[in-house]
Amino acid sequence: MEGAMRRKHTDRKKERGLTLVEVLVAFFLLFVVTLAVLQLLTMAYLVNLGSLIRTDLSYRAERVVETIRLQKFRVNNGASDDACCPVAPDAGLTITPASCQTFWGPTGANVIEPDARYQLSYNIHDNTVTVKGEPLKTGGSQYLGPATFKVVVYVAQLR
Repeated sequence: MEGAMRRKHTDRKKERGLTLVEVLVAFFLLFVVTLAVLQLLTMAYLVNLGSLIRTDLSYRAERVVETIRLQKFRVNNGASDDACCPVAPDAGLTITPASCQTFWGPTGANVIEPDARYQLSYNIHDNTVTVKGEPLKTGGSQYLGPATFKVVVYVAQLR
């Protein structure tokens, strides 16, 4: 009887704790789950960044349209057409940080900053203006990641 009790007692000692293999498997599973969560957070950040860029470009394209409408109103009331904002039929212009900074920059229409990471262009055809906003693909100041492929095309009628 004493031997049977001793055997049960020693069997319990062997069952206590975890083996090294079990601990390694648990750490591996925890590592895989952590990587999945980090990848999910990274993708969420990139999607959010793309939405931010698209919203910003849409807002700026709308400001370009409003500026063109104002300029067209001025031209129709006797002002001369500005080279930085031509509004004649079939006119067009590419607005970059280096072009027409006094008209389109912070002191003017406030559409583009000197260190902007995007460019805007517009075309006027049949009393309709199409504004295209896209991130710069060259130069020192750029968006990172898949945000460089975000392009906004904004179409509006001139009144």
